[in-house]
Amino acid sequence: MAAAHTLPPIQGAKGGGNTGLIGSMRHSQQPVHFAPAPPKGPPSGRLKPIQKKKKVLEKDHQAFSHPVLTKRQTTAYRNTYKHNLCVEMLQNGFHMSFCELFALIKSQEDTRSDAGPESLQWSMTLLKDEHDKLDMLKLHLTRAEEADRKGDFQEVYRARYELARYFQNCGDKWLSDHFYQTCLQTSTKVDNDNGKMQAEGFCNVAISLKENAEYYLAAEDFESYYKLAIENKDWTTADGISYHTDSCIHLADIYTTIGERLESENQELMLEYLTKAYNMAKESQHQKLEGEAAYRLGLAADNDKEGIGQACDAIAKSFAREGKVKESIEYLKQFVEVAEKSGQEHAYSRACHNLGNIYNTLGKYDEATKYFDKAYNLSRSMGETASINVNRVQFGVAMAHKMLQSVGSHIVVNHIPALERLIEWKSSRVDDFDKPFPEPRVESPKQERALSPMQKENTSTSVTSDQGLQEGETTTEGQEETKSSTAGSTTTAQD
Repeated sequence: MAAAHTLPPIQGAKGGGNTGLIGSMRHSQQPVHFAPAPPKGPPSGRLKPIQKKKKVLEKDHQAFSHPVLTKRQTTAYRNTYKHNLCVEMLQNGFHMSFCELFALIKSQEDTRSDAGPESLQWSMTLLKDEHDKLDMLKLHLTRAEEADRKGDFQEVYRARYELARYFQNCGDKWLSDHFYQTCLQTSTKVDNDNGKMQAEGFCNVAISLKENAEYYLAAEDFESYYKLAIENKDWTTADGISYHTDSCIHLADIYTTIGERLESENQELMLEYLTKAYNMAKESQHQKLEGEAAYRLGLAADNDKEGIGQACDAIAKSFAREGKVKESIEYLKQFVEVAEKSGQEHAYSRACHNLGNIYNTLGKYDEATKYFDKAYNLSRSMGETASINVNRVQFGVAMAHKMLQSVGSHIVVNHIPALERLIEWKSSRVDDFDKPFPEPRVESPKQERALSPMQKENTSTSVTSDQGLQEGETTTEGQEETKSSTAGSTTTAQD
């Protein structure tokens, strides 16, 4: 029976025995390897549990991960704002709005390319890059297309009119002109307003053509506006002006512009347009506009003194109604001068009468009596009874006003010669108030001794009164200047 194998002794065993694993390892020459000891006690506070670490990793993963996008969302990030807006219009079924918007963008790009890099248009921002304007176009174009499908052309007109006004305020004239033109086209389809929207459309298009210096085309549209307005005189604008008056004013202005441009080309045609302008101004019942038109027509005609006189008279009346007295007097003086040179006695009398009225209202009674006197004498020479009576009364009133100042100054001053002059005037009604007072006599020393105390007192009072009269006249002149600077005036034309 074979002997049993024994294990090597354990290394480090106490006692003298060599049995055991440790003893055998100590005597063996092989290296000894020890396993790490497990940690003792609970984990330290600085170490994170395994579950918490997993949650942090999940949060970090969510933060750096991208959301799942749809195809439409991806396209919105990838394409331009204009492209997405057009696609949205098509998806919503507004194909006509898309076509018009695309055509406008293409037209602007073609115009810019034709102008070249050196033009001003090359540095301007294109419509496709202006998001606010694109949004406004989408909003109102789709609104107009939806109303068009329902047959509500008034709503179509309003939507396009709002676009025209919006671009006009933004300074985009080419877009405002485009939508004003489409407003006019739409207005022809409106059949329940007697043509009011069409009249407004003609007016807006004509104004835009005039601003583009296309005067003859503007005149044609203004004439169409006038034809519709004259049939409906109850139509009024937002400012309270009737369409008829507004059309007359526009026609007078455009005819004047054309006539002035024809001055060096065709005199006969120029007079024709200026005559049309005068007729329209007269029909508008706008006094100032009528006077200016008559003045231009009078200057254009050879030696047409009567036309110039009528123009000056009309302009003077207009300025008088506005309270511009100084300008009114200037034109009335021109009227007097022209009427006198041309030998028009009736016009000359009327001009003097109107000028006297203004001066009488201003308190300038010397000038008033001067012109009323002329008007009165001219009326007598023509034998016009009504004119004679009017001018006679006005002349008398001006004379009374003029004399009243002198009478008042003589009454206020305590002066014996002044009182004597007043008594004389009451007897003879002769106006001698402007004459100087006689100088007081200088008494010799002997005569002065012979004077009684009462006489001396009267003499000193007389000298003091002379000084007071001079001061009173100065005060009266100051009051007269103050009155003339504050008084308003209106002119009363002779029948």
